[in-house]
Amino acid sequence: MEVLQNGKEMDPQTQALSEALMRITQHQDAGRFTEAGKLLDETLVNYPDNAKLTHYKGYNLIRTGDPEQGRALMDLALEVLPEDPVQLADIGAVLAQSGDLDGALEKFRLATEFAPNYAIAQSNLGGALVLKKKFGEAIQHLEKAVELEPRLMDAHTNLSFAYMQVNNFDKAIDSLFKALSIDPQSVGAHTQLSAALFRRERYESAEHHARRAIELMPGAAEPYLHLGNALASSGKMEEAAEVLLKIAGRPPVGMPALSRLIHLRKTKADSPELAILEKLLERSADMGPEQQSTLHFAAGKAYDDLGDYPRAFTHFKTANDITRELHAFDATLMIERAERLLEFCSPALLKRCAGEGVTDVAPVFICGMPRSGTTLMDQMFSRHPDVQAGGELRAAVQALHQNTRIRAALEEKLPDEEIVADDFNRLGEAYVSSLRQEGIRSTFMTDKMPSNYRHIGLLSLALPRAKFLIMRRHPLDCLLSNYVQHFGANQPFSSDFNNLAAVYKEFDRTAKAWLNRLPDRVREVSYEAVTEDAEAQMRDVLNFVGLDWNPDVLDHKASSRQVNTASLAQVREPIYKSSVARWRRYGTAMAPLATQLQDFLTVEELAACGVA
Repeated sequence: MEVLQNGKEMDPQTQALSEALMRITQHQDAGRFTEAGKLLDETLVNYPDNAKLTHYKGYNLIRTGDPEQGRALMDLALEVLPEDPVQLADIGAVLAQSGDLDGALEKFRLATEFAPNYAIAQSNLGGALVLKKKFGEAIQHLEKAVELEPRLMDAHTNLSFAYMQVNNFDKAIDSLFKALSIDPQSVGAHTQLSAALFRRERYESAEHHARRAIELMPGAAEPYLHLGNALASSGKMEEAAEVLLKIAGRPPVGMPALSRLIHLRKTKADSPELAILEKLLERSADMGPEQQSTLHFAAGKAYDDLGDYPRAFTHFKTANDITRELHAFDATLMIERAERLLEFCSPALLKRCAGEGVTDVAPVFICGMPRSGTTLMDQMFSRHPDVQAGGELRAAVQALHQNTRIRAALEEKLPDEEIVADDFNRLGEAYVSSLRQEGIRSTFMTDKMPSNYRHIGLLSLALPRAKFLIMRRHPLDCLLSNYVQHFGANQPFSSDFNNLAAVYKEFDRTAKAWLNRLPDRVREVSYEAVTEDAEAQMRDVLNFVGLDWNPDVLDHKASSRQVNTASLAQVREPIYKSSVARWRRYGTAMAPLATQLQDFLTVEELAACGVA
C-alpha cells in the first residue's frame, strides 16, 4: 500500500522515520519510557540531526530522571524548529510540572498561535490559565479544545472547574457528564460532579456521584466531604456527621470537613471533633492562611457552643483578621454604587416607567442583610401550597447583567432620561427566563437572595406583581452573626467591624428609601417578632403578598426545600429564640461595632457593650 504525505508518495526512509516517531510517542503517552528510550537510541543512529527525535529524547530523559540534560536537548531541538507546536506544548508541560507556570503559559500561547487547531495546546493553555485563576480566558481555550477534540478528558474537567469558579454550574455539570461518557469510572469526574450538583442544589444526585466516587476509590477523602454536604443539606444530619467525622482533620479536605461538622451540630466537651480541633490548633502555625482562617472560625463556633465566649471571640477575631488580609473590601465603592441605584430609581423614574413589566409571575423577594432571617422566612413560605420556593436565586443579577441599557445608565454612560418602560419589560423577561431555566413554574414563588434589597426599585418596574419583604434583625445580632461566619471571598465585608457597620448603615438607608417610595410593594419584617409570634407575623405577611392563610407555614422544619446556606442546621429546628440578643454574650468585645452603631442602639445596649 502506498503511503502518502501531502498528496505525494513517501520514500522508504521518510516512512521509516515517520513510523518510528509515531511509535515513540505511543510509548511515551502510555508511560513506557524505557521502551521509548531504546527506540529513540536506535533511530537516532540513522537520523542523528533530526530535531523531532532530539526533542523526544529530551522529553524522555526528563521523564526518566535527568531533567537538566533533557531540557538542554529540548531547547536545542526548538532552535531548529521554533514554530513546532508539539515541541512548544511539550516544553510548556515540562515547565508547568516544574512549577514555572508563567514560562509554561508563554509556550502554550505560542503553540496555539502557530497551530490554533491543535487541541492539546488549547487544552494545556486553558489548564494553565485555570491555575492562574484567569477563568474567563481559560474557558475560551478549553471550549476550543473540546470542540476540536471532544474526548480530551482533562479539557472537560478543567472546563467544568473554570465554570464553577464563575458560578456557571449548569455548564460545569454538562462538561462533567461529557467527561464521564469518556471514562465512566473517573473518580475525579464523579467527585467534581458531586460538588457541582451540590452547588446547584441537586442534593440527591450529588449524593449519588459522591457515593460512586467512594465505591471506585474508598480511600479518597474529597468525595466524603461532598457526601456529607449533600446529606446535611437534605436534612440527614446524623448521617452527615458520621460521614464527615471519617475525614475530619485528614488532608487534603480535612479542614473543611471538620469545619462543616462543627457547624452542623453543637460541640460538647466529649465531642470527637473537639479533640481533633484542639490538636490542629497546636500546629496551626504550619498551615496556610486559608486553612488557618477555616480552623479559627471552627474553633470560635466550638468554644461558643461550650460557653467559653472570651476564647470564642479571640478565635473569631483571629479568623477575620486573616480573612481581611486575603479578601479586601472597598466600602467607599459599595456606598457609591448603592447611592447611584437610589439616585437612578428616583420617584420620577418610578412614576414615568410604571405600568409595564412582566405580569406572568408574582415573586416574593425575601431580602435584607445576610443572617437576618431570610432563610427562615423562605422555609416558611415553602410550606404554602401555592408557593414554589426558589432559594437564593441569581436570576435578578443575571437579568440586570444582560440589560446593557440599564447597566449603561447606572454607570452614567447613558442619560437616565433615555431609559424607557420597555427597558424594564426586557429586565422582567430576562428574570422570568432565568426562573424557567431553574424549573420554577408557579405564579407565586420566592427569591431569597439577600442582596436583592438593593435592586427593589428596578425589580418593582420589571415585575409589577412582585412584593418585597425586607428582613430586619437587631443590628448587633445580625452583624455578629455575619462576623462569626466564614464567608471568605463571597462576602468580604463580614471580616471587619468597620465594614459591617458601613454596609448596615447603607442597608438601612436603602431600605427606608424603598419603603418611602414603594409603600404598597415593600414591607419590613422583624426577625425577633417572627420568633416571638410566628403566626401573627405570617398572617400579616401572607395577606400583604396576596396569599390565603395556611397553618402549614408554621411547620417550616417539615419543608422539603433543601438548604445550602449558613443557616443550614438552624432551619432544621423549630423556631427558637436562642439567637435573640446573642450579642450580649460578648459584652465589651462588641464595643468597636456598637460605637459605630450608636444611632441604632439604646443607652442600655451601648452600656452593655462598654460604650459610654
